[in-house]
Amino acid sequence: MKSISSAIILAVSLSPSLTFASSDYTVVSDASSISFATIKKTYVVEPANLSGLEGSVDASGKFSITAPISSVSTGIPIRNQRLNDLFFDSKKFPSLKVEGHVDMAGLDKNGTMLQQSIPAKVTLFGNTKDITLDMNIIKTDDSIFAFTYKPVIISGAIFGIPEENLEKVSATVGNIDISSTVPVSVSLVFKEK
Repeated sequence: MKSISSAIILAVSLSPSLTFASSDYTVVSDASSISFATIKKTYVVEPANLSGLEGSVDASGKFSITAPISSVSTGIPIRNQRLNDLFFDSKKFPSLKVEGHVDMAGLDKNGTMLQQSIPAKVTLFGNTKDITLDMNIIKTDDSIFAFTYKPVIISGAIFGIPEENLEKVSATVGNIDISSTVPVSVSLVFKEK
């Protein structure tokens, strides 16, 4: 579950790639999400996503994106609550933030698609780390679409989320093994301002 938070952060970082256009763009929250999966008992995969993303990228390629940790959705309310309260401690650390700069060259034509590795600074659980995201970016008349072409494998431990937090979540489900790392994928839509 620690990895889940990290994953969410990484996902947010990916959205900046959308800044390759010549105008300023804002995140289309309803059409954007960060997905990850927790793995328990070695083989049981449980999908989840983070929604409610906000942010923008400007003509120079500078971006800033935030996501509320409380938006974590696994499809099971009690699981959502446990992740928020026990793992992410979302009351104390309510959001994930991703900032950085992308090279805008090459995204100047409608229908252009770029594949790029994007460096970003991700802040989660009060700690900021450098993370690289591999994204496909497509520009249309007034929108930019960005999505990962391979998942990012992340651990919450790199952001300082204590091992005890994962143990607390595990204790609520019979102390089963829960992986400390998770695969994360991102799908983002930006609209020209």
